[in-house]
Amino acid sequence: MPATAPPLALEFEPRFCANHVLDLTAGCSFGCVYCPFAEVRAERLGVARPTPVDVGCLAALPAPPTVFLSPASDPFAPQAAARAHTVLEHLLPRGSAVGILTKGNIPEHTLDLLAEHREQVEGVAIGLSSLDDARNRALEPGCPPSAARLDTLARAAARRLPAALRLDPLIPDLDDGERALEALAGAAARHGAVAVTASYVFAWGPTRRRLRRHSLTATAATLLTEKTPMAGGTAYGVPLARKLATYALLARLAARHGIHFSTCGCKDLRVRESGRFLSSCRNVLFLSGQPTERPAGGCAGAARANGAPAAEPAAPAWETSPGPSDTGC
Repeated sequence: MPATAPPLALEFEPRFCANHVLDLTAGCSFGCVYCPFAEVRAERLGVARPTPVDVGCLAALPAPPTVFLSPASDPFAPQAAARAHTVLEHLLPRGSAVGILTKGNIPEHTLDLLAEHREQVEGVAIGLSSLDDARNRALEPGCPPSAARLDTLARAAARRLPAALRLDPLIPDLDDGERALEALAGAAARHGAVAVTASYVFAWGPTRRRLRRHSLTATAATLLTEKTPMAGGTAYGVPLARKLATYALLARLAARHGIHFSTCGCKDLRVRESGRFLSSCRNVLFLSGQPTERPAGGCAGAARANGAPAAEPAAPAWETSPGPSDTGC
C-alpha cells in the first residue's frame, strides 16, 4: 500500500441520500467520461490517479444502521472489489444494512455473503444505460460489457437479493430512444430485476467541457441547456419536459414487464416536486418493511394492492452522492 493512500472514511451524506457512505478508492479506474464525482474526490484527497484506500483502520470502523457503496467510485471496479468484500464482512455481521451500486463484476463469494444477510441488503443496482457495447467502450472504458453486467444482475437476483437495473446516466439522443429503452426494460425483467431506475446526464465545469469534446457526446452536450436545481446546487441538464416524457415512457415499459420504475429526485428537484414518479434516493420498499422481490402479478398487482395506478407503480431507487461531508475512521 503506497504511503499516499488515503484512509478508509465512513461519511454521512445528508443532502442526497441521507445515508452513510463509503468509497473504496479515491478516483475510479472505470474512467467514465460523464462522471464528475470520481475526479472531484481524487482531487480532494490529493491523488493524481485512481488509488485504493487504506483499510487498515477497518477494525475501528463503526457499524452504521445503513451504508451505501459507493458515492464517488465503483465498489466493484478491479481495484476496489477485494476491499468491498472485506468491508462487507465487517459491516454485515454487525447489523448494517447495505445498498450497492456498481457497473462492475460482483464476485460469487461476495454475492454469497450478501445472500447470507439478505434481510440487510437494501438493494443491488447494476448500472447499464445502453446495450450498445461500442458506446459503452467509448464512454465507460474500464467497465465490463453489457452482457457481463446483466449476468451480475441475474446472479444477484438468483440469490433473491433486491436487484435493479440502473439507467444512469441517460445521454440524450444516444440512449433515450423508445426502442433502446424497451430493450433495456426487457433485459432487466429477463435477468430478474425488480426495478429499473433512470436519470438523465447532468454536467458542469470540466465534465461539461469533456462531453463537448468527445465525438460521441458532442451533440448530446448541446442539449444540456437547462440549469437544473439539484440537491446541493445546480447543473446543466436536458429540459424538464423531456425528462418527464422519458420517465413516463419508462414507467409504462417497466409496468409492461412487471417491474417497478423510479428516478432520482436529487438530480432534479422539479421532478420530485411534480409527484409523477417515485423520486427517492433509497429503496423505499425495503425501508418500509415491504417485500423487495418481484411481486406476484407483476407491477400491476403491486399497484392494485397499494391503491396506485398500474402505469406508475411504487419502486425502489438507489442513488449516488457527489460530496460526502464528514469523515469517520
